[in-house]
Amino acid sequence: MEAGWEEVRAGELINDRYELVDRAGQGAMAQIWRANDRETGRQVAVKFLRLDTEDLRRLDPREQEEELEHLRLRFIREARFLALLRHPNIPEHYAFGTHGGVPYLVMYHVAGINLRKFLKDYTPLAPAVAVSAAAQFAAAFVHAHERGVVHRDLKPDNLMISERGVGFLIDFGIGKQLGIESTLTQPGSSLGTPGYQAPEQIQGEEATAATDVYSFCCVFYELLTGRAPFITNDRDGSVERQHLRTTALRPSDLAAGIDDALDELVLRGLAKEPEQRPTMREILDVVSELTPRHGDPEPLPWIPYDATRPFRVLNENTAADPSPEQVSAGGTGDDEDGGWLDPDAIELLCSAAERELEKGEPAGAVSELAGLVSRVREEWGRRPLVRQVWELTAGGLWLAGDFDAAARLYENIADDLVPGDNSGERADRAVFGLRAARCRLESDGDTGAAINVVTEAGYTAAALPEPYATQVETECREAAAHVSELLGTGHTDTNSGAAPERE
Repeated sequence: MEAGWEEVRAGELINDRYELVDRAGQGAMAQIWRANDRETGRQVAVKFLRLDTEDLRRLDPREQEEELEHLRLRFIREARFLALLRHPNIPEHYAFGTHGGVPYLVMYHVAGINLRKFLKDYTPLAPAVAVSAAAQFAAAFVHAHERGVVHRDLKPDNLMISERGVGFLIDFGIGKQLGIESTLTQPGSSLGTPGYQAPEQIQGEEATAATDVYSFCCVFYELLTGRAPFITNDRDGSVERQHLRTTALRPSDLAAGIDDALDELVLRGLAKEPEQRPTMREILDVVSELTPRHGDPEPLPWIPYDATRPFRVLNENTAADPSPEQVSAGGTGDDEDGGWLDPDAIELLCSAAERELEKGEPAGAVSELAGLVSRVREEWGRRPLVRQVWELTAGGLWLAGDFDAAARLYENIADDLVPGDNSGERADRAVFGLRAARCRLESDGDTGAAINVVTEAGYTAAALPEPYATQVETECREAAAHVSELLGTGHTDTNSGAAPERE
């Protein structure tokens, strides 16, 4: 068997950049380390694939090699998904590679608590806390589903709440692409975790976005009531049997203060038939109406990891109580520019802007970010938060119809904020170039120029390894489809707009 995760030690340098500090966690397939990024100075998480688990040790050498290859492919797929997903409630993907023969991926480090421990320590939760956490997790799922990714293993262990109350969806290790049959799952196998599996998962059927909805509503039920929707008992039998045959009690039968709309929503999400469940977008629309608003008091009793905070406190350094449209991200200095920018306030502002973009309604938070584009670059250089500000601003300009400004900003991101030449940076430059081309199409209709950009990006994708190639190819297909619409063909021109086939 190859060198395994046990050889990784504190102080090791990964990719000549990420210095391991300490082990932050471990699962059946992977081990997570906290590390310092020497280039940006920020903490990151480095996830290593485990290559010497007890299950692997029980296999003979040939079976070990087959299983290792299977695990590597899953790990690569997870890295590809994280590269496709950019959302404040999903840890950002930074790098992917191997170290001593062990695959690893580098992502945003969430300083916080997983939902399993959170529920154990702080149940019962105030309804506002439960709803606020659910709204953030739902927003992450909306983003993933709209990009064709299903998680397939939602449970409290795969959700986190940061010290500032921001919710994160983690661990896409057994995720899959919608509409693509997984080659990494045995036919008839039951993925997911007992107690949170949808009926179709229990029966070994193909998972869809509705499968995630069911698991999400199991978790939401637990947030609201302090217990899972089904527990083993003498009358109803096993938990698995109940998931297949029994209707759950209304959450309000088990806990006080739960809105009728939440009762109905959660029970719809626990419908046995996938087509009877709401979409994650419908869930987000309902819970978003019930989250706290800026300036609301903190929930009682007070708890750390307060999930209401991103909704109640957009900027803790602002003495007044501005509306979200007026929130300032400045510091507390006395100079005319308001002092140094506060990174925590900017991150909260980015979360507010992301929620506006998810609704398709760029408003105050996006406008505030747009006014900070030059300033964040001057103060912070090329740190990831600067790029997040620029990306959200460009997305807001695009939705608002200011296509020329959006195109210029996307081009500036590619030229100024992505300076290196590794695989991830080449992929990012291609993606931002494609988004700029799509904005140019909206403003001037120059399909010839767009075709050139798509073709060049296709050649870039063909020379990239996974998961970066897929990231660029996805953007290529969207841009090529847009060109085809303008040309009136109604389909993608594979000769001019598709990525060259990779060997």
